[in-house]
Amino acid sequence: MKRRKLIIIIAAILLLMPLGVTFSRYVIKSIRNYIMEANNFFFNSDKLVDGGITYGINNWGGASNIDIQFELNNHKNNLLTSASDITYTLTATPSDPSSIRCNLDYNSGVIYKAEKTDSLSLTVVPLRVFNDNESVSVTVEAVSSSPYVKTLSATFVITVGRRGIDYAITDSVGSPYFIFSITNALDTYKVTSGFTATVNGQSHTYSVNDTLTTEEYLQLSSENKSKCASAIITLTFNPSQVVMDTTSDILKRATYQTTTYNGVAYISSITFNIDVLTSEEIRFYKRNVSNNYTYPITNNTSIVTFSAS
Repeated sequence: MKRRKLIIIIAAILLLMPLGVTFSRYVIKSIRNYIMEANNFFFNSDKLVDGGITYGINNWGGASNIDIQFELNNHKNNLLTSASDITYTLTATPSDPSSIRCNLDYNSGVIYKAEKTDSLSLTVVPLRVFNDNESVSVTVEAVSSSPYVKTLSATFVITVGRRGIDYAITDSVGSPYFIFSITNALDTYKVTSGFTATVNGQSHTYSVNDTLTTEEYLQLSSENKSKCASAIITLTFNPSQVVMDTTSDILKRATYQTTTYNGVAYISSITFNIDVLTSEEIRFYKRNVSNNYTYPITNNTSIVTFSAS
């Protein structure tokens, strides 16, 4: 009987050990944070956190650089601010240094108690050609060294959505609209409807999905140019949440679909061609200005569904 009780006690201890270790770490972390805050030490960030966090970026084109903005600050709220300057170091570690290079504005700094915030930027530079659905990641770590040691970190998992094409939403709480921006880094065209043309002094018959260089494209007639596209973009959205700015020049060269909301027909989907090495910006008005539709990072999914072919 005693042996059975001993076995039960040992089994219970073994089962509780992982919980005990986790709980102990939590207690130690809580005590440490309490001591730092009791001494008016606050080292925080809008994106990096104590213990780490992971963000997904799924809109990368795989060809151009990515800029990720973040900040470090020395306050808990508008009333509680660190009583002293905070010295820190900053590192950015790529998952595959042979595929991407990471550049930070600087690798160390001081948040002066009167300034409260340091604004920083991480630039991710591709070192090779990436294909659709490929992913890389970057871990950013900020470590304060004075007057206390505290580590903040975040990992950014960056995935190629449509190779050569990036898109993003720039927004803020209180803004009546947001900007949906598209950047096309492709320098080639694809045939969308077959034709025959003279290029480089020779007659060629082009079929659907054939690729033309920019030089070849520029030799085509206006009619044949209309049968090519660097990329065809489709944006889909819910007009009960956001409304596209109908004064946009894109509407002059686009096809679109409408949806009726409160008895009014609104555009709910738009398809258009984008030229090589160009950018487009489209304004969308928000039904609820208290929402922040910034994408990526702030939101895991875009309020405007993007596709490119």
